[in-house]
Amino acid sequence: MPVDSLEELVAEQVDGTARNADASCDRLLRVIRDRFGGGIAAVLIYGSHTRGRRNGLLDFYVLLDSYRALRPSWQAGLAWVLSPNVYQVRAGTAPGEVRAKCALMTLGRFERAIRRDPHPYFWARFAQPAGLVYCRDPAYRARVVAALAHASRRFAAAVVPRLPEEFTAMELVTRGLELTYACELRSEPAGHAATLFLHNAGWFESALRLLAAERLGFERAGSVGRYRRAAGPWRRRFSGLAWTLRRLYGKCKSVLRLLKAAVTFEGGLDYLLWKIARHSGQYIEPTQRQQRYPLLFAWPLLWRLYRRGAFR
Repeated sequence: MPVDSLEELVAEQVDGTARNADASCDRLLRVIRDRFGGGIAAVLIYGSHTRGRRNGLLDFYVLLDSYRALRPSWQAGLAWVLSPNVYQVRAGTAPGEVRAKCALMTLGRFERAIRRDPHPYFWARFAQPAGLVYCRDPAYRARVVAALAHASRRFAAAVVPRLPEEFTAMELVTRGLELTYACELRSEPAGHAATLFLHNAGWFESALRLLAAERLGFERAGSVGRYRRAAGPWRRRFSGLAWTLRRLYGKCKSVLRLLKAAVTFEGGLDYLLWKIARHSGQYIEPTQRQQRYPLLFAWPLLWRLYRRGAFR
């Protein structure tokens, strides 16, 4: 049955993705709930696992009532200054062990980040399909769904001025993700953004049809599946400046997040090198000293990978 609003579309999608979660997701979710207690308002799963990839870490966003659930207490301070905190969680033992990257922040901070942050770190990630694998009550579910729907609005409104006068959903999503990757220290292979679109093409097409009716700077064109920019040239010029500032701001913030993850994420350097190798094919073996003290000694290794083009 067709849906009448973006919120309805998102609600259907988060429930459908959650229903398709497998046993590894359930195992890790139990560990997360045991570790962070009753302060959890909701848990989202996103990333490659939702697209059927089963050879990596799962990606969760854990949304809390407050940071009081974080121990030791100084980690609450880190989360307040620069959300989210990122941890590694494990369930089981080898060879059946499953692992996840777990990002934590309060639900209120998550909502504000999507609605107000100029940088796309949050709203570009969650303009893509995710699953709601745990939610404490219907009121929290409504807040999460509303935040995810607004992420799509922010994404479309920011990207449309950088597109040709007429465009398709695929052009919007792929161009938007490429702009977003350029605002972070990312290691993504060529064509990755198009692959993400194609995996969820039907959902993105439906979302854009609904967004076109919301006066976000574009409208339906005459041809089926095509859209037309409705904003004037001044908005296009302002958009170029905005994305330049996002790139400068985002690169600096990515370094700070990397430093923080080195403190909170168990085996953070190994994870970072694994992820760079998975996306770029470039790998350098770290020394024991670099693994033990990554904040002090891993920078030459990362610089060498950067010079090889492993990330930008």
